[in-house]
Amino acid sequence: MESILTAYSNIQDEDKACEELSQKLRAKDAKLNFIFCSRSYNPAKMSAAFNKHFNASTIGSTTAGEISPDGFTDDSIVGISFHGSEFESDLISIPNLNDENEEVILDLKRQFNAIQAQHEKKLKNGKTFAVLLIDGLSIREEEYVSIIDDILKGIPLIGGSASDKLEFKSTLVYQNGALRENVATLAIITTTIPFEIFKVQHFMETDKRFVITDADPQTRTVREIEGYPAGQFYADLLGVKLTDLNPTIFSKNPVMLKMGDDYYVRSIQKMNPDLSLTFYCAIDNGLVLRLGSLKSLHETTNNLFLNLANKLGGFKTCIFFECILRRLEIMEMSKAERDRITELYKSNNALGFHTFGEQFGGVHINQTLTGVAFGKSRV
Repeated sequence: MESILTAYSNIQDEDKACEELSQKLRAKDAKLNFIFCSRSYNPAKMSAAFNKHFNASTIGSTTAGEISPDGFTDDSIVGISFHGSEFESDLISIPNLNDENEEVILDLKRQFNAIQAQHEKKLKNGKTFAVLLIDGLSIREEEYVSIIDDILKGIPLIGGSASDKLEFKSTLVYQNGALRENVATLAIITTTIPFEIFKVQHFMETDKRFVITDADPQTRTVREIEGYPAGQFYADLLGVKLTDLNPTIFSKNPVMLKMGDDYYVRSIQKMNPDLSLTFYCAIDNGLVLRLGSLKSLHETTNNLFLNLANKLGGFKTCIFFECILRRLEIMEMSKAERDRITELYKSNNALGFHTFGEQFGGVHINQTLTGVAFGKSRV
């Protein structure tokens, strides 16, 4: 049997959709299941269906769109399952993101150390990575990504923030039998199958530089840039009207922050009635930002696949955590351009979901594509 199975269902009945997906994935017998479901499904009914058709080794979240074997889908559920002796996996639950204290951190360390010891014993030649799914409206991603990255001691970390299309009302992570708010789940995965963790973005910094002069870090809201209302300053910077600002404009014109030697996107979520701007990532007073400039999304993503294939000698499949703003940008392209990108994803067996933020190493980021690519089994 294949060690990695992928499938999706667009049946709108929660129980029937999960039954179809579970059968295709042989989910009851899997070492680990990933399930990414549209927020259009009823959470209570979907939770019951997960419990009925999947085993306890299941991690999942709601989405802002799905990446399936048929390309970009909506109102569907996507799944990936791992089978056989080439995998070991365990889940660590974080049941309350507001309960961050020394004892919680020590408990996470104890759980990880115990799991790592068991995995090393069972798969002596295996390598380990971790996947974090976290409530995308919690505003706690930065803290927990940093804490977990420190606990992992160099083991690569990727993941995505649960999302709900662009409603910004309720983003859910599957944990302890239910889709829940304000929680996170960490999967520790060890395998003898070759894999590569990756991150790609299609922006570069410009010489348009500015400083945040009034921000509320707790809500990721910027009230003023260079002393002017943030929305007005941003619109003037782009040469557009305030009324033109929308998620698509934000997706094509992000701002970028230098961290170390690299520039990272800091994406704008929305403009508020008082002309302040709310971001998807941490933001603070005094930060020096630059306007980002678009590169070819197709070219940068195709180069990613070529590099992954070169490193792995070809690969089986990819799990994607892709920012919702990348999806919005793709949806605004011509049909021909959109089809090229969709075909690129399909031909490289990419599955996953569109997020409200991505995790990579110890950083919570935006407008990127992160994930893991698996090579061919050695068995």
